[in-house]
Amino acid sequence: MLGNAHVQKALLLGIVCLVALVAQALATRAVRHVLQRGNVPKGSIFVNLLRALIWSLALLFVLEPVFGIQPTAFVAALGVTSIAISFGLQTTISNVISGLGLMLAKVIEVGDWIEVGGYQGVVTDITWRATTIKSLIGDVIVIPNSVLNTTTLRKLAPLSARAVTISLDIRPEADMAEVERDIRTTVEKATLKWRDLNLPIDLIHHGYGSFGLRVDVRVPLRTIDDGLLARSAIVRACSGRGWLASW
Repeated sequence: MLGNAHVQKALLLGIVCLVALVAQALATRAVRHVLQRGNVPKGSIFVNLLRALIWSLALLFVLEPVFGIQPTAFVAALGVTSIAISFGLQTTISNVISGLGLMLAKVIEVGDWIEVGGYQGVVTDITWRATTIKSLIGDVIVIPNSVLNTTTLRKLAPLSARAVTISLDIRPEADMAEVERDIRTTVEKATLKWRDLNLPIDLIHHGYGSFGLRVDVRVPLRTIDDGLLARSAIVRACSGRGWLASW
């Protein structure tokens, strides 16, 4: 009889796990479909929270018949324990709440170009803990959601995102009018394959620094993916110029 009881518990546990897996697959597929078609922010945070809910319900269902634990007692004990645990998970809880707040308020969405904390890139995912962005040169940057929620965040317009910017230090004794003409001519030729020919190259002056006059060269691109190639071409073309003091 004892053996039969164990077999029945194992069978029930297996069935509940199977049902939870099927429910998880169907629910996540439905959520992704809604996120893709509706005006709802996209991100894995919603899918992950749904999975956690399904498996929590499955656990509560098998607690008493399989493990002999009253669900109400378990929930009560969990509530008391969670108070102590929460002190050690303050950062994690803050990240979850911040991530939900950012997405529900549509501050950022997957596909947005943002700049935060000196980093710039396209948002590729928003999880329960952090937001992942991919920079113009391919770097993957993971930023905790709580940081995004407490730091100045710049959401870039499509045109601003589709551009590459390089900073140059010009020698103090150089003729700036001549240097600007040379920069434009050099960069135009170097980036012809990737530059958006309908938009001008911008030169932004920032005043004098340690090595000379700091100038940002902003080149509009045809596509975002051309950033790394265009940047490399600009560096090669401008290196060795007599007016260049430093990068």
